[in-house]
Amino acid sequence: MKTIKFLSTIGLVVAVLIVSATEKPKMNVISLSDEKALIAAANENPAYFELSIIAKNGDLIFYKESAKEITDLRQVIDYSNLENGVYTLKLKVNDTFVSRDFEKNARGIVTGESKTEYAPYFVYDSNILKLSYLNFKRENIQFRIFSNGELVFENRLGNDFVLTEGYDLSKLDKGKYEVELASLNKNFIYEIEK
Repeated sequence: MKTIKFLSTIGLVVAVLIVSATEKPKMNVISLSDEKALIAAANENPAYFELSIIAKNGDLIFYKESAKEITDLRQVIDYSNLENGVYTLKLKVNDTFVSRDFEKNARGIVTGESKTEYAPYFVYDSNILKLSYLNFKRENIQFRIFSNGELVFENRLGNDFVLTEGYDLSKLDKGKYEVELASLNKNFIYEIEK
Protein backbone atom coordinates (compact mmCIF):
# COMPACT_ATOMS: atom_id res chain seq x y z
CA MET A 1 0.00 0.00 0.00
CA LYS A 2 1.51 3.26 -1.07
CA THR A 3 1.43 6.19 1.36
CA ILE A 4 0.79 9.59 -0.13
CA LYS A 5 2.61 12.32 1.77
CA PHE A 6 1.09 15.79 1.78
CA LEU A 7 3.15 18.96 1.96
CA SER A 8 3.41 20.19 5.54
CA THR A 9 1.99 23.55 4.47
CA ILE A 10 -1.17 21.89 3.17
CA GLY A 11 -1.38 19.84 6.37
CA LEU A 12 -1.23 22.97 8.48
CA VAL A 13 -3.93 24.63 6.35
CA VAL A 14 -6.14 21.54 6.72
CA ALA A 15 -5.59 21.55 10.49
CA VAL A 16 -6.52 25.23 10.72
CA LEU A 17 -9.66 24.60 8.64
CA ILE A 18 -10.65 21.70 10.90
CA VAL A 19 -10.34 23.79 14.05
CA SER A 20 -12.26 26.71 12.55
CA ALA A 21 -15.03 24.42 11.25
CA THR A 22 -15.59 22.53 14.50
CA GLU A 23 -17.66 23.34 17.51
CA LYS A 24 -16.23 25.55 20.25
CA PRO A 25 -18.04 24.43 23.40
CA LYS A 26 -17.21 25.90 26.79
CA MET A 27 -17.65 24.27 30.19
CA ASN A 28 -17.55 25.89 33.63
CA VAL A 29 -17.80 24.37 37.09
CA ILE A 30 -19.43 26.64 39.69
CA SER A 31 -19.40 25.65 43.36
CA LEU A 32 -22.88 25.96 44.93
CA SER A 33 -22.04 24.53 48.36
CA ASP A 34 -19.61 22.17 50.09
CA GLU A 35 -21.40 19.24 48.41
CA LYS A 36 -22.80 20.55 45.12
CA ALA A 37 -21.54 22.19 41.95
CA LEU A 38 -23.20 23.48 38.80
CA ILE A 39 -21.75 22.35 35.50
CA ALA A 40 -22.59 24.94 32.85
CA ALA A 41 -21.82 24.04 29.24
CA ALA A 42 -22.53 26.17 26.18
CA ASN A 43 -22.02 25.95 22.43
CA GLU A 44 -22.48 28.47 19.61
CA ASN A 45 -24.75 26.18 17.56
CA PRO A 46 -27.42 23.69 18.63
CA ALA A 47 -25.92 20.21 19.09
CA TYR A 48 -26.28 17.04 21.12
CA PHE A 49 -24.36 17.21 24.40
CA GLU A 50 -22.86 14.29 26.33
CA LEU A 51 -21.66 14.98 29.86
CA SER A 52 -19.82 12.42 31.99
CA ILE A 53 -17.69 12.09 35.11
CA ILE A 54 -14.97 9.46 35.04
CA ALA A 55 -12.97 8.23 38.05
CA LYS A 56 -9.18 7.92 37.80
CA ASN A 57 -9.53 4.12 37.47
CA GLY A 58 -11.81 4.60 34.41
CA ASP A 59 -15.16 3.91 36.12
CA LEU A 60 -18.11 5.92 34.79
CA ILE A 61 -19.57 7.83 37.76
CA PHE A 62 -22.14 10.00 35.96
CA TYR A 63 -23.53 10.26 32.41
CA LYS A 64 -26.12 12.52 30.80
CA GLU A 65 -27.01 12.96 27.14
CA SER A 66 -29.28 15.67 25.77
CA ALA A 67 -32.47 14.37 24.14
CA LYS A 68 -32.38 17.03 21.45
CA GLU A 69 -30.00 19.59 19.99
CA ILE A 70 -29.41 22.44 22.44
CA THR A 71 -27.01 25.38 22.86
CA ASP A 72 -26.48 25.08 26.61
CA LEU A 73 -26.66 22.47 29.34
CA ARG A 74 -26.84 23.04 33.08
CA GLN A 75 -26.43 20.16 35.50
CA VAL A 76 -26.17 20.25 39.30
CA ILE A 77 -23.85 17.55 40.58
CA ASP A 78 -23.99 16.31 44.18
CA TYR A 79 -20.48 15.02 44.84
CA SER A 80 -20.99 14.35 48.58
CA ASN A 81 -21.01 10.57 47.93
CA LEU A 82 -17.79 10.62 45.89
CA GLU A 83 -14.65 9.32 47.56
CA ASN A 84 -11.74 11.73 47.88
CA GLY A 85 -9.65 11.56 44.73
CA VAL A 86 -9.16 12.82 41.18
CA TYR A 87 -11.93 12.70 38.57
CA THR A 88 -12.40 13.94 35.02
CA LEU A 89 -15.43 15.84 33.82
CA LYS A 90 -15.96 15.29 30.07
CA LEU A 91 -18.18 17.11 27.61
CA LYS A 92 -18.69 15.88 24.05
CA VAL A 93 -20.31 18.12 21.44
CA ASN A 94 -20.24 16.55 17.96
CA ASP A 95 -16.54 15.83 17.30
CA THR A 96 -15.22 18.21 19.97
CA PHE A 97 -14.25 17.10 23.46
CA VAL A 98 -13.79 19.36 26.49
CA SER A 99 -12.36 17.85 29.66
CA ARG A 100 -11.60 19.20 33.08
CA ASP A 101 -9.93 17.33 35.93
CA PHE A 102 -11.14 17.97 39.45
CA GLU A 103 -10.09 16.76 42.86
CA LYS A 104 -12.55 16.01 45.63
CA ASN A 105 -11.14 16.42 49.12
CA ALA A 106 -12.44 17.15 52.63
CA ARG A 107 -12.94 20.85 51.77
CA GLY A 108 -14.93 20.29 48.55
CA ILE A 109 -13.68 20.21 44.96
CA VAL A 110 -10.81 21.92 43.20
CA THR A 111 -11.10 22.13 39.41
CA GLY A 112 -8.26 22.24 36.91
CA GLU A 113 -7.98 23.98 33.58
CA SER A 114 -10.29 23.16 30.71
CA LYS A 115 -8.73 21.18 27.80
CA THR A 116 -10.21 20.96 24.31
CA GLU A 117 -9.54 18.20 21.78
CA TYR A 118 -10.93 17.44 18.36
CA ALA A 119 -11.68 14.12 16.70
CA PRO A 120 -9.65 13.36 13.59
CA TYR A 121 -10.95 14.39 10.19
CA PHE A 122 -11.34 11.59 7.63
CA VAL A 123 -12.25 11.85 3.93
CA TYR A 124 -12.53 8.87 1.59
CA ASP A 125 -12.90 9.59 -2.13
CA SER A 126 -11.72 7.85 -5.33
CA ASN A 127 -9.87 5.11 -3.37
CA ILE A 128 -7.88 7.70 -1.41
CA LEU A 129 -8.28 7.97 2.37
CA LYS A 130 -7.09 11.28 3.80
CA LEU A 131 -6.85 12.02 7.50
CA SER A 132 -5.84 14.94 9.64
CA TYR A 133 -5.52 15.04 13.41
CA LEU A 134 -4.43 17.67 15.92
CA ASN A 135 -2.45 15.66 18.48
CA PHE A 136 -2.62 18.08 21.43
CA LYS A 137 -1.16 15.59 23.91
CA ARG A 138 1.62 14.58 21.50
CA GLU A 139 0.76 10.91 21.99
CA ASN A 140 2.19 8.18 19.79
CA ILE A 141 -0.56 7.52 17.26
CA GLN A 142 -1.19 4.25 15.41
CA PHE A 143 -3.17 3.95 12.17
CA ARG A 144 -4.85 0.61 11.43
CA ILE A 145 -7.24 -0.80 8.83
CA PHE A 146 -9.41 -3.81 9.71
CA SER A 147 -11.61 -6.04 7.56
CA ASN A 148 -14.07 -8.25 9.45
CA GLY A 149 -12.05 -7.75 12.63
CA GLU A 150 -8.75 -8.79 11.02
CA LEU A 151 -5.84 -6.38 10.74
CA VAL A 152 -5.15 -5.50 7.08
CA PHE A 153 -2.66 -2.64 7.47
CA GLU A 154 -0.87 -0.83 10.29
CA ASN A 155 1.31 2.28 10.38
CA ARG A 156 2.87 4.34 13.19
CA LEU A 157 2.11 8.01 12.63
CA GLY A 158 4.27 9.30 15.46
CA ASN A 159 3.67 12.03 18.00
CA ASP A 160 3.79 15.23 15.95
CA PHE A 161 1.26 17.93 16.85
CA VAL A 162 -0.24 17.98 13.32
CA LEU A 163 -0.70 14.58 11.70
CA THR A 164 -1.81 14.49 8.07
CA GLU A 165 -1.66 11.36 5.95
CA GLY A 166 -3.11 9.97 2.76
CA TYR A 167 -3.46 6.32 1.78
CA ASP A 168 -4.14 4.78 -1.63
CA LEU A 169 -6.65 1.99 -0.93
CA SER A 170 -7.13 0.94 -4.57
CA LYS A 171 -5.45 -2.46 -3.98
CA LEU A 172 -7.90 -3.44 -1.23
CA ASP A 173 -10.73 -5.81 -2.15
CA LYS A 174 -14.26 -4.47 -2.31
CA GLY A 175 -15.98 -4.56 1.06
CA LYS A 176 -16.41 -2.78 4.38
CA TYR A 177 -13.41 -1.64 6.40
CA GLU A 178 -12.85 -0.04 9.79
CA VAL A 179 -10.13 2.56 10.01
CA GLU A 180 -8.74 3.16 13.49
CA LEU A 181 -6.62 6.02 14.78
CA ALA A 182 -5.44 5.04 18.25
CA SER A 183 -3.16 5.91 21.14
CA LEU A 184 -2.89 4.45 24.63
CA ASN A 185 -5.73 6.72 25.84
CA LYS A 186 -8.19 6.94 22.96
CA ASN A 187 -9.49 5.32 19.79
CA PHE A 188 -11.29 6.87 16.85
CA ILE A 189 -13.06 4.65 14.31
CA TYR A 190 -14.06 5.58 10.75
CA GLU A 191 -15.92 3.15 8.50
CA ILE A 192 -15.48 2.99 4.74
CA GLU A 193 -16.96 0.84 2.00
CA LYS A 194 -15.18 0.21 -1.27
